Amino acid sequence: MDRLHGILVFLRVVENGTLSGAARMLGVSTSAVSAALARLEKKLEVRLLNRTTRRLSVTAEGAEFYARCKQVANDLEEAELVVGRAGRVPSGKLCVGLPSVLGRTWIIPHLPEFVRVYPLVSLEIVCSDFVPHTIEDGLDVAVQIGDLHASRLAARRLASTRYVVCASPGYFADRGVPRVPEDLSAHACLMYRRPRNGRLREWRFKSGTSVRHLHLNAFMTFNSGDALIAAAAAGLGIIQVAEHYVRSLLENGELTEVLANRKAEGYDIFAVFPQQQPIAPKLRVFVDFLVALFNRPPWGGSDAPARLAAVQPE
Repeated sequence: MDRLHGILVFLRVVENGTLSGAARMLGVSTSAVSAALARLEKKLEVRLLNRTTRRLSVTAEGAEFYARCKQVANDLEEAELVVGRAGRVPSGKLCVGLPSVLGRTWIIPHLPEFVRVYPLVSLEIVCSDFVPHTIEDGLDVAVQIGDLHASRLAARRLASTRYVVCASPGYFADRGVPRVPEDLSAHACLMYRRPRNGRLREWRFKSGTSVRHLHLNAFMTFNSGDALIAAAAAGLGIIQVAEHYVRSLLENGELTEVLANRKAEGYDIFAVFPQQQPIAPKLRVFVDFLVALFNRPPWGGSDAPARLAAVQPE
């Protein structure tokens, strides 16, 4: 630290031309400036300044040292400006983890709205069917579906899923339409095997004010949501999935929903991120974007993107 102080004193002396001028700028005595220069020259084992009673001049070594130190000082000032600005304005890289299907069908199509408002935030999107209990190394924020496990992560609830039962129109034309959940035992049911634990996901149905879990024999099993939906669209059988996965296919007629009167609520959707105070502006505005987006979720009857207010955080 003493060397850095000496360099600062040296720069001010050269720029002011006198020891007394540098002392006034630094708010110290002239003798303190002289002592700091002497310590620096002793450390470097070279004379930086020629000092007489009438004038002060820079040696050749001093001129070269000044040029190099001035560049370092400029770099430090620029670094302070950049870092200080980053603490106020959303900017920099943000690594975001998304479930593959939810990301592809709902979140990613609306990212242009976020980018338009916050162009200085660079997004790295990591999509995966495997949703970890905690946040992966390198991720700043992740969208997770399902129960959250105890951790040191902060969480914002975004929405709740709803499950739909559906198949292709061709399948129902060949096999008939189930009228009650019990009819599904006579149909080809396509099941989802959770990558996290290898268990088959039970089907859920609304039963009065409660939710009933139904155990079904699997005609085929898949550990990918995309593959499960593709199989249903190909006419292989019936699936039960979160509504946002298949909304576009239901709207264009590739899939047909049945048992709508028994539709059950599914799991919650959360944005999770490490607890930090203060929260980085780039993270705060992205979480706010997700909250606004899911205020009108994909099963809410509108595919219009959430409008973001172009207001920078305080």
